[in-house]
Amino acid sequence: MQIKEAEKNKLFAGITGEDLKRLLSCSKSQYRSYRQGTIIYRQDEQPRKLFVMLKGRAAVIKILLSGKKNILYEVREDSVFGENSFFRQEERNWCGVEAVTDVEVLEIPWEFFYCFCDEGCKLHRRLIQNMLEILSQKEWQATKKLSIVSSTSLKTRLSRWLLMEADAGGRVTLTMNREELADFLGVARPSLSRTLAQLQQEGMIELGKKEIRIKSREKIEDFYE
Repeated sequence: MQIKEAEKNKLFAGITGEDLKRLLSCSKSQYRSYRQGTIIYRQDEQPRKLFVMLKGRAAVIKILLSGKKNILYEVREDSVFGENSFFRQEERNWCGVEAVTDVEVLEIPWEFFYCFCDEGCKLHRRLIQNMLEILSQKEWQATKKLSIVSSTSLKTRLSRWLLMEADAGGRVTLTMNREELADFLGVARPSLSRTLAQLQQEGMIELGKKEIRIKSREKIEDFYE
C-alpha cells in the first residue's frame, strides 16, 4: 500500500513497482507517521532528509522572536519538503514543519541525492530530474507568496491571494482554516475575518464553509496594486 501511495508523488514520476522498491531500498528510505500538531522538524535543526508527503497536510512555519508563528506555505499530498535544508551547507534550518493533520511521510536520506548507485543509475537520474522540476515549482510558489505579502494593505493581500487561488469559475477551495489563512497572510485572525466580511458586504465575494466565490473580479482587481 505504501508503494502505491509513493507512486502518486511527483518525485517518483516515471518510477513504479519493482523499480521504485529497489530505489527506496538502495536509498535506505523509511516510512514514518506524525500526529496532528507534531513538529516534524524545528527551524533550528538540520533534518538531512527529504520528506515525501504520502497522506495529510503539513505547514512550513517560521517562529519569530515574539513567538508568533508565520505559515510560509502548506505541504500537501503529492509534495515534498525539507529540500531547502540539505541543498545548503548550513548547520541550522531557517524554518520548521508542523503536521496540520495526521500525516504519513517517506523519509529519504539526503546523501542519496549526492551519489549514484551501480544498479539504478537510470532510476537515480530520473529521480534527480523530478526533484529539479519540483524545485522549479516551489520557486514559483515562493514568488507568489512574496507578491501576496509584500503589500501593507490586507485588502490587497486578500485580493492577490483570491485571484491566484481562484479556478476558472472564480471559486477558491479552502484548504486552510481562518487561523491558518491569517498566519499565511501575516495578519491577526480578527482582522482577516473583518476584511472578509467587508468584501462580502461590498458584493465582491460570497463566503461559504469550504470555498469563497469571487462575485466581482473587476472590483477585486481594483485592489491588485
